[in-house]
Amino acid sequence: MARITPATIEKICTRNGQFYVPDGIKTSIEGCLANDNEELITEEYRRLMDKFKEYRLLTRPALIDYKKDLTLDAYTIYYLSRYMSIPSVALRDLTIHPFFQNVPDSFNVLDLGSGTGAVVLGLLSLFSNSPLSRVAVNITTLDCCAEALDRQKCLIKKAGFNSEQVHHYEEDLCDINSCMKLVTKESPYYLIFLANCLTELGHDVATELVGRLPEILAKNGAIIIAEPQRNYIKELIRTLATNAEGHGLYVYYPCPSIGCPPPYGSWCWVWRYHEYDFPPIKVNGQPIQKEPRDELVLSWLILTRQNVSIYDTFAKKRSDLLWGPISRVRPHFGACYGNREISFERDYDVSPSYKRGSIVGLSSELEVKEYYEM
Repeated sequence: MARITPATIEKICTRNGQFYVPDGIKTSIEGCLANDNEELITEEYRRLMDKFKEYRLLTRPALIDYKKDLTLDAYTIYYLSRYMSIPSVALRDLTIHPFFQNVPDSFNVLDLGSGTGAVVLGLLSLFSNSPLSRVAVNITTLDCCAEALDRQKCLIKKAGFNSEQVHHYEEDLCDINSCMKLVTKESPYYLIFLANCLTELGHDVATELVGRLPEILAKNGAIIIAEPQRNYIKELIRTLATNAEGHGLYVYYPCPSIGCPPPYGSWCWVWRYHEYDFPPIKVNGQPIQKEPRDELVLSWLILTRQNVSIYDTFAKKRSDLLWGPISRVRPHFGACYGNREISFERDYDVSPSYKRGSIVGLSSELEVKEYYEM
C-alpha cells in the first residue's frame, strides 16, 4: 500500500498554487504536432472555442469532429494541457477521506472517451513521481476516434512513458454492450474516468453507461465524472446523482445527500474552477502567442461503491456544523445541504471570498464557521 494525502498531490502537481504541465509532456506535445503553422492552429483553436461556447446553453449533445490533424493539434496544445490535471484533482478529492488514502500497490484504471489522452498523461505523470512511483498503474483507454488514439500513443511515447502500461481500444460509447465486453478484460478498476465525454452522449446513453459501471468497479474504487460546465451537463449530473443508489453507488462529491436543491429543480449548480499554468509550447521552434484562459472549469461528480462521503472527514472534526458544497457565489451565497439550498452571508473573516464548489461548515444560525477551498 502507498499512502496518499491531498498534500502529496499538491506537492507533486502544483507550483505556486497552480497545476502545471511537466517539461517532458510539453516537449511531447511539440513533437507530435502535424502542422507547423501557428496561425492556422490558433485559428482552429478559436473555432473550437466558439463551438464549445455555442453548446454551453444548448440542451443537446455536443458534436465535435476531432479527426483532422489541425483539430488534433489545436486540441492537444490548448486543451490537453488543461485537462491533464483532472486525475490530480480527483485523487486530491478522494484522499481527503481516510478510506482512500491507502492506495493499492497495483491497480487498474479505465478512461472512457479517452481522446488524445489528457487523463492518461496526467495519471502517468502523477505516478512517475515519488512516493507514487512504486505503484503499478495499468490503464485501459477507449474512444471512438482512431486518430485521437493515435495522437495519444504518440504523446505517451515521446513523453518517455511506458506504453505497455496503456491498452487502447477503439469503440463507440453508444454501443454500451460492446464497450463493456472490451473493458471487462482488465476489470475490476480502481478508478474509472469519464472526462469531457458525456457531454457528447445522449442522456439516455450516459445514464445507462454509468449504471453499468458498478459491474467493473472495484469494491474500494471510484467513478470520476468531470464534464464541461453547461446546462446539458448540469441536468445530467443531477440525474446521475439521483440514480446512484439504485445502481449500488453513493455520491462522494459534490452533494452530501441525493438530489438538487430548489428552486433550480433539475440542475446541479455546483461546479469548480482550478487554475493551471499554461506551458510555453513552441510551434516550429517559436513559442505560441495565444494563451487560453488560465482556469479549468468543470462540473464534477464522484461516485463510490462504499457509503462514504467527502463530508465524513469534516463532520468528524466538527459534527455540530452543517457541511455542504457552495452552489452560489457573489452577490448571493448559498450551499447545498439536505436536498435544499441554504443561503448565508459572507461573514467568514479568514477568506476574502468563497469559491464555487468549495466546502463550508455552517452553524445552526447559518453562519460560516469553517471553509475548505477545493
